Amino acid sequence: MGFFDIYVLIAVFTFYALLVGKTVILMRRGRRVVQLGKGKEGFGKHLERSFWLGMGLLTFFVVMAAFRIPYPGIGEPISLFGGTWSKITGFFLLNAAIVSFSFALAAFRDAFRIGIEESAAETLVTEGIFRYSRNPVYLAVILLFAGCFLVYPDPFFLGSLLFVTVAFRHQSKKEEKKLAREFPKSYAVYLARTRKWFGPPKKD
Repeated sequence: MGFFDIYVLIAVFTFYALLVGKTVILMRRGRRVVQLGKGKEGFGKHLERSFWLGMGLLTFFVVMAAFRIPYPGIGEPISLFGGTWSKITGFFLLNAAIVSFSFALAAFRDAFRIGIEESAAETLVTEGIFRYSRNPVYLAVILLFAGCFLVYPDPFFLGSLLFVTVAFRHQSKKEEKKLAREFPKSYAVYLARTRKWFGPPKKD
């Protein structure tokens, strides 16, 4: 096990520690944090609930790859490409994922939820990292998957990255429609000023 193997494990479990820690704190304050699939029907319900499956599979395959354990029924993974440059880029993306997620959790304060809450949101979060990204949590998860793929460039990690990117694009559109209904004026201003994924605020 090398440096990059150890760092991927640290990054993934740091992400979990941040997620679980924030969830427990808010639940102790009486907040209903986990909203995955609640009040939804059909595709949207299954898409939200697939989050746990996706994170579980990512963790499983990261551990397998880090400890060089052959995949069950598959054997050694097929590397699509290789090289130190790929691992270094993955290292920086993993760092960016943890930073984005940490700043997003801090900015959310008590408004953090896992999944789209069916009831009306209490507040529109626009400060902190939300000045530069409308979806910093989704961005963090995508960066986490991208970082893992660049360290372990095999078909599973590529497929999982593509799936989570498409899923979060779909989820973010649903979330933005909900916020536009609940905060029609303030969200329109925020939408015009702030980029979907990341970048400096747009000029008027």
